[in-house]
Amino acid sequence: MKASFTLSKIDDIKLKKFNVILKNYRQDIKKILNILLNSDDIKSSPVFKKDISRINFDVSFCNNETIHKINREYRKKDSVTDVITFSLFCDDENAIIYRKTADLGQIIISLERCDEQKQKTFEDELLTLITHGILHLLGFDHLTKKDYDFVVRIQNTVLKELRNE
Repeated sequence: MKASFTLSKIDDIKLKKFNVILKNYRQDIKKILNILLNSDDIKSSPVFKKDISRINFDVSFCNNETIHKINREYRKKDSVTDVITFSLFCDDENAIIYRKTADLGQIIISLERCDEQKQKTFEDELLTLITHGILHLLGFDHLTKKDYDFVVRIQNTVLKELRNE
């Protein structure tokens, strides 16, 4: 399965402040996708149950103010969060597949929140959030402890493999 994605910013977030160079993250996301799409652990995703040869999604970066507004408006949660996903494919049984391409949706990440909560490096945290968002777009959630443990295990496996490449 092939994948395409766009990277963008949706507000006045200063990418240079966080040393984010979008073209550098394109390569990392391609590697993450390669690891995920070749993992037996995610074969239960709805993406693999349809006649799909390509997936597409967007990754957008923003500041805390913007993600707070999005979280309040769409999730009815009046707080800043790190990542929000809008799944167009896995959350909709009437999702459209056009020319064997599934538009999975959008990942929105607050770079400010990412920086605030980083445990190791900013880059590690950002790659974790991107991987987490992709897993959500592939249909994996963490409403139960079992599901949460699954998502975190996959994230950690992907990031460990990414660092060893």
